[in-house]
Parts: sequence; structure tokens; C-alpha cells
Amino acid sequence: MKPPEGILGENLQSNCDGVKVLLVDERSLIGATTLGWMEFMCRYGMQNGENFEKSWGGLPVVVFFGDDVQLPPVLDSPVFNSTSKIPASLHGVLVWNEFNCAVNLQNIVRQGNNEQQLKNVLLALREYKTTSEHAHWLQMFQWHNLKHSHGENLLKRMSANGLFVFPTHQEVWTHNKSKLIEVNTQFPIARVNAVSSGFHSKSLESDRAGGLQQTLYLCKSAKVMLSVNLCVPFGLFNGAIGNIVDIIYLNDKRPDDSLPDAIMVEFHSYTGPAFIEQNPKLVPIVPVERKLDCSCYCCRRKQIPLRLGWASTIHRCQGMTIGKGEPNSYIVINPGTRAFESEPRAHFLLLCLGQNLPGMIN
Repeated sequence: MKPPEGILGENLQSNCDGVKVLLVDERSLIGATTLGWMEFMCRYGMQNGENFEKSWGGLPVVVFFGDDVQLPPVLDSPVFNSTSKIPASLHGVLVWNEFNCAVNLQNIVRQGNNEQQLKNVLLALREYKTTSEHAHWLQMFQWHNLKHSHGENLLKRMSANGLFVFPTHQEVWTHNKSKLIEVNTQFPIARVNAVSSGFHSKSLESDRAGGLQQTLYLCKSAKVMLSVNLCVPFGLFNGAIGNIVDIIYLNDKRPDDSLPDAIMVEFHSYTGPAFIEQNPKLVPIVPVERKLDCSCYCCRRKQIPLRLGWASTIHRCQGMTIGKGEPNSYIVINPGTRAFESEPRAHFLLLCLGQNLPGMIN
């Protein structure tokens, strides 16, 4: 493991300037290699690297939150069961063993007292102890069984007001595209290309571009999610769900040659000042610019910070709440055919998102 140098080292120390406490959520997703690099980089980032001999660069408080039996790391080994021999992974295991204090929360607050069966299934799933009784109960909520027991109207409501969850990005795009085509019967689709600068700017995925996609397909009435944190205290956070009300191009601009000046989106979660008194949930979303995570550290991308929101991957569902009074009233789980896509931990996470879901199937 080599310490960062040049622009990378300068950016790291700049980002660490003023940091007093490190709080990390969803710790099950932090693998041994990632943890090893996190601690190593803190040594050279905190206090301009002056405390590189101290753990975490001398940070007095480092706290990891989460449930170790939820989703595992992607392309990494869990810190408590790592078999990797690369230096960063071995270092990550040593770092994990240095934690000497844990707080175990016992009370379940997301599921109520009237959802004992769901609680039992969740507790069994998280420990790989499901029984045939649990399986039969879950089978009641399979798509074809719901059709027989509740009819087509329920499936239509779930299709219109539910979040469809898939294991791969390709399946997410296929579902989002089909829903977009449905809306396209009433409204035209705008193909929104980002304004990019730099050698790597057009080739990198959104996760290395601050959440900004190179190309968006949007239209009125489309369900969308915010892809960046705009104003968290007012409910405009990464993953906030809304519906497009209008797409605005000023001064004779067109979708084929420029970005929209604003996308008017109605967000259920918005609690800030009203932009339009008649609709206090309506918010103008304007283009934002982000620096790309690339080898030259010079590339930038400017784009509307939205993505289509009818479907999502499993990992992006972390932290969401599904149920009555939420933007998504239902969750529709589409397990993958490969073992890592349909393992119990994924189902445990997705079922945990719901609030009184069994009671809403009526």
C-alpha cells in the first residue's frame, strides 16, 4: 500500500480538513479491502498526514453503523470472513479487530405488533433458518398468487405505485424503459445529454461522476429519483422520489442541442419554502456540475441530477421506506437466477423496507 501523492494527496488532505468524527453507515457493505484503504487514507489525509503513525490518522471517534447480515460487499470480502491475501484486505481485517466497543440495538421499530408473522420471517431469514411454514407464507405474496387471490386491480395498483427491485442494472433499465414508453403515449421523451469536458468525461459511469448520468431519458409524468444530495434538511436527498410535472427550455433551446434550464418535479419528501404557492411540493431541478473520479482529475460533467425511478437495484434500496403514506406503496421483488442475486440476505433487506406491507394487500 502506497500513500497518495501529487494531486490525489492534495485532494485527500483538502477533503479531510476540519473532520473531527467519522460516522459510516451500512457497514455490511464495507469489505475488508475497502476498510483497509479507508483507514490507510485517513492516516495521510488527517492533519495533512502529520499523524500517519496513528490509527485513523488520530481521529478520536470512528463509528460504524449497520447490520452485518444485510447485503454483503460488492467485489470484496466481509471483514469477519475475509480470505483475500492482498495487503489492503489484510490491513482491513487488522483494523476491524481494533474496534473494541459495540452497541447492540434490540427493539424492532419498523414492523409493528400486528406484523408478528413478518417479524418471524425476517428473523429467520437473517440467520438462514427459514422453514417450510415461512416459505408458504411468503408464497402468498408471489405475483401470480396475488392475481388469483386479489384480482387484476391489485396488480395494477402495485404496478402504478410500487417500486420494482432487480439484481442487475440491465433489468432495472429494461423495466424503466417499458414504463417510460407507456408514458410516451401522452408526452414526448427528451433525450438529455450531459455537457462534458475532459478525456474521460463521456465514458465513466454515474457512480464515478457524482451520481450524474451521461444520458437521461425524461418526460412529463415520469417517476424519477434524485441522484445527488441537493438540500437534505428540506427532503431533497439522494434517492428522493418525485414525478416530473414539466420540462423547461428557455430562449428557444431544444433537447437535441442543450440541457433543460429546469425540470419541475413534485417531491413527496420536500418540506422547504414553496416555489409555487399553489403546489408547495413542486421544486425546480437545475443542472449541476461535478468533478469526475478519473485518473487525470481534470474531467467534469454537467447534468440534471435525476434518474428514472420506477425500478431500482437492490443495493440502492438501502435506507428506503416502502408503505402507506410513502411515494412507493408497494415493493415488488424480482430475485435473480444466480446464487448471489437471490440469497436470503437480499430478501431480508427488501422485506425490511416495508411498513405493514402484508396489511396493505387488499
